[in-house]
Amino acid sequence: MLKWVEINLKTLAGNARAIKKALKPGVAFMAVVKADGYGHGAAAAGRAALANGADCLGVLTSEEGAALRRDFPRAGIHLLAPSLPEEAPGIVRDRLIPCADSIELIRALDRAAKGPVKYNIDIDLGLRRWGVEPAAAAAFLRSALAFKKARPLGLSAHLAYRPPQNMIEAEEKLSAFRNLAAELGALVPGLKAYAANSAILCDFPQWQLDMVRVGNLLYGIYPTDVYQKRRQGPPLPGLGRPWQFYARIISVKTVKKGEALGYASEFVAPRAMRLATIPAGYSDGLTMEPTEPQIRITAGFSYWGVINGKKAYFAGKTGIVHTLLDVTDIPEAKPGVPVALHVRRTAANARIPRIYK
Repeated sequence: MLKWVEINLKTLAGNARAIKKALKPGVAFMAVVKADGYGHGAAAAGRAALANGADCLGVLTSEEGAALRRDFPRAGIHLLAPSLPEEAPGIVRDRLIPCADSIELIRALDRAAKGPVKYNIDIDLGLRRWGVEPAAAAAFLRSALAFKKARPLGLSAHLAYRPPQNMIEAEEKLSAFRNLAAELGALVPGLKAYAANSAILCDFPQWQLDMVRVGNLLYGIYPTDVYQKRRQGPPLPGLGRPWQFYARIISVKTVKKGEALGYASEFVAPRAMRLATIPAGYSDGLTMEPTEPQIRITAGFSYWGVINGKKAYFAGKTGIVHTLLDVTDIPEAKPGVPVALHVRRTAANARIPRIYK
């Protein structure tokens, strides 16, 4: 096998347990497995999360939800983006919990349902992607309550929070959202409220409300370092990265100082070098940015793979399915040796085999 992704389910399970431990009593834990579980595999990630503290799963679309329902016949599966009215029959059939910001969708759910069907009303707190305006939420809910089978379960919101730039604004919006949920709860007793994602859970643990929706932290990715700077440690200690992409070296060549190589002679060797080729490139999710290693006309960027704990820097630009690495100082770099690569998980080619450990 020339390239593959290793996913350590034990690490992912440990992350789920750490998240659950950080929650207040009674707060539900939604494990977000959208985008194929951030590249880890939605079913595998969902199974590990549910077995280790998660109460339900979250995906973006009804298509993702339908695929998960085949693997999880009894789990709660929430949709995090609004669906179109024509999707209502499938949502009802697959027993998904949709996100609604239009009466048209709620009407369609009510028509498609033979019995009670639950949905969440999404509130726009400034991200401007979708959602009901807070000032219009009470009137929206009153209109929605005219339907007998489609009934609101909770209020959801996603803040336009970017650590640490707008912390005061974020806390003000969280407070306003809680007050809105209390106001609308008078119309629907037991109405839940959800607004905390990974960043909110880290930086505002007091705003867990009724449920947290966690993706990044589940996969060992800290989305903020605000807590760490304030308190000298990560907000949830002990999280690990369960995902690693590998590609094997397929060729090693030596080049002379000043030798030009690559398309359009884009790279000039600054010294005598050993260069290794791996069969992975930007079609697999590696960066497309030039590294500018030979002429520094800007601050430039450096990207690398790791061989036996040693950095092997990219030489020139990544190709569509190949990359050159500088292995001059890594004598053990030979054909067949695996290289660990930094690849954004959701960008990684879905055709690359996933190996679960």
